[in-house]
Amino acid sequence: MSRKAGCIPEETKTQLLKSAAEEFSAYGFQKSSLRRICAKANVTTGALYFFFQDKEDLFSQVISPAIDRIYKIIETHYEKEVSSPDESVIRGEDEDFRACSEILSFYYQNKMICDIILNHQDHPAIAAFFNHVIELMDDQTIQLLKFTGIAMHSTQTFSDYTIHWFSHLQMDSILNIIFHCSNEEQAKENLKTMIRFLRGGFFALLPDEFISNLK
Repeated sequence: MSRKAGCIPEETKTQLLKSAAEEFSAYGFQKSSLRRICAKANVTTGALYFFFQDKEDLFSQVISPAIDRIYKIIETHYEKEVSSPDESVIRGEDEDFRACSEILSFYYQNKMICDIILNHQDHPAIAAFFNHVIELMDDQTIQLLKFTGIAMHSTQTFSDYTIHWFSHLQMDSILNIIFHCSNEEQAKENLKTMIRFLRGGFFALLPDEFISNLK
């Protein structure tokens, strides 16, 4: 195995990941060069293949920490909603704002890696991530409907289609804020309006008696 003399292996891997992130950010996955990545990291291609199977594996390891963190934020948010002992989480928008703010903060603090993810949504690993998030959102909406006493397919209002559409609407709203806001402060200001709008639309579809109980 070839290694740069005097380098600790873990430091070499860290440098390769940093160099790869910069390469993927500048050229995109398809046009990125393993030779350029190695040259920038000042290591041989043998060192790269010691840590990574191929370019796909390298790409996966560059984006995985960010993907895992974002998913954990969303998962924790939904766990709080489901485990809430009363209606306070559903009644107020604070928890929604907290979770979405955490995602936005993570984005602006890790913008290069997050932009790689957003610019490669057709890549199989990233497409699978977004699909997984949508599935999680679908399931959470179903759980909230159960809380209200509404059974799926009991009316035309809530069906597999409308629930799936609502999940995409939530995700697209966050992505729209990210794409159009130049800084975190501006993004969070727009986030307040977005959350209020989405919550208002969802509650407008719930039975009047349930809304009355929340007031």
